[in-house]
Amino acid sequence: MERTGIHSGYQDIIGAAAREEQLPSINVTERVMARVRGLEQARSRSGIRFAGKTAATSGMLILLLLITVTAYAASEYIQIHNKAGVVKVQHLSKDLFPKGVSSYYKYEQKLMNFAKPDEQIAYYVRGEQTSEETGSMLQFAYKEQRIKEYSAFLKQMNTKKSPVILPKTAGGYAFKYGTLHPQIPPEAERDSNPFYRQTLSELVDEAKQDKKRNLFMRVVPWTETGSVGAEYTKQGATVGIWANFLNGGDMTVYQEPENTPEKIKVDGREVIYNHVVRPGVVTYHYLTWYNEGQDSYYTLTTYGKQELTKEKLLELAGELMKGGL
Repeated sequence: MERTGIHSGYQDIIGAAAREEQLPSINVTERVMARVRGLEQARSRSGIRFAGKTAATSGMLILLLLITVTAYAASEYIQIHNKAGVVKVQHLSKDLFPKGVSSYYKYEQKLMNFAKPDEQIAYYVRGEQTSEETGSMLQFAYKEQRIKEYSAFLKQMNTKKSPVILPKTAGGYAFKYGTLHPQIPPEAERDSNPFYRQTLSELVDEAKQDKKRNLFMRVVPWTETGSVGAEYTKQGATVGIWANFLNGGDMTVYQEPENTPEKIKVDGREVIYNHVVRPGVVTYHYLTWYNEGQDSYYTLTTYGKQELTKEKLLELAGELMKGGL
């Protein structure tokens, strides 16, 4: 079983493009961090798919990772293995990205208007199966909260059981804000947990009573983090860090032809340097890497008035790795 996602943020690179991303029918959460704010006006359809235990522990998760992901020659798709030789991250052709459109986007505005920041919503859509992959009628969305005080962010990371604690500073960049997104209940838990079964039953009963609408929702608690991110600033420049927790699963990155990846060793670890060129639209670069000890997948972005060079970006990644990321 797999979970699909698209991961993001540019002018806020952990975020704007995915909100209008037309994705397959999957269990989508508002963790669609869509904040690219004018940097990437063209909405790509690339994505990242998680598989294995990931789905069994965190469910489906939309991750907008800089809007697009990398391309290699068809015979040279990048793979990252763990020490046991198991593939943890692999790149595939965008042509293999699952087809279809998630109804999450059809109802996103209503879901976000219903929730307050940091609230997770369980919802049911009458007459539509919103997740081809889980087959579950009970779906989840999340309204993001930006936490602007590091002490409050640290407290939230601990309260919500984040496997990773992001630092207060990053290479001399000061903390701007942080965000957390919940670990989404997997299909097995939705089917077996009395709370989720009761929630779905009540939403279905509500639908039977109200024939005028198709969307039925309610706020449900969450206690464990599925991903955590933060942005840091210095003299008009910004860097973003995002960690996504695989929980024993693996990841597939669907590649765009405009992007050129390069595998580089930093602090003894494989890092993928991604250079994206969209003629007449945008040019940018970012890094991704896998932390086996944490079973986490990281993205490091750079943007603003003083975007970091490739060398400086790699240098910062090395500092973060030595600090535990």
